[in-house]
Amino acid sequence: MKKSDIYEISIKILGLYLFFTSIGLLRDVLTTFAVWTQAKQNPDAFGDFDQTHFFILSIANFAFVILFAAFMTLKTKTITKLVCKPTDYEENSSLFADRKVIYELALVIMGLLIIVWTLPDFAFKLKSHIQLVQSNMPTKDYDTNFIITSAIKIVVGLFAIIYAKSISSILIKDKKNGQTE
Repeated sequence: MKKSDIYEISIKILGLYLFFTSIGLLRDVLTTFAVWTQAKQNPDAFGDFDQTHFFILSIANFAFVILFAAFMTLKTKTITKLVCKPTDYEENSSLFADRKVIYELALVIMGLLIIVWTLPDFAFKLKSHIQLVQSNMPTKDYDTNFIITSAIKIVVGLFAIIYAKSISSILIKDKKNGQTE
């Protein structure tokens, strides 16, 4: 089995996992729909606070995850071409025999997961923050901290993907004599 085959399997599994987790997002869509309909029927209960934006955002989030899961599941070879190096198509690898390969795969998948789960909320909060700043409205420290933390998560995810080979080499070094195991 080639190293690229293992990446393909892992990416496809991640896509399938996203399909399963989208069930929770469907619950969020239904909940916000219920709140939205209650707000339309009884506007005084919510203090004239429009729930439409939350409903639209929950639908958009659900649609984004479904589309991304479909992309990962159906276009696995395309993603593999982006992630793999040319040598990954030539190197034979056994999943449980080579620790370095396992670390590399885990780092790439971890990086992808961090980015996938952080990017939508980061983009939404950043857009809201920019709109508040442009309209000279006060911003909340919580939102600023969230943006900074999310940016750090995205950078860590990219770092894990880009430097997976180097980091995995560091992880398998024998601490006593500096040689790889």
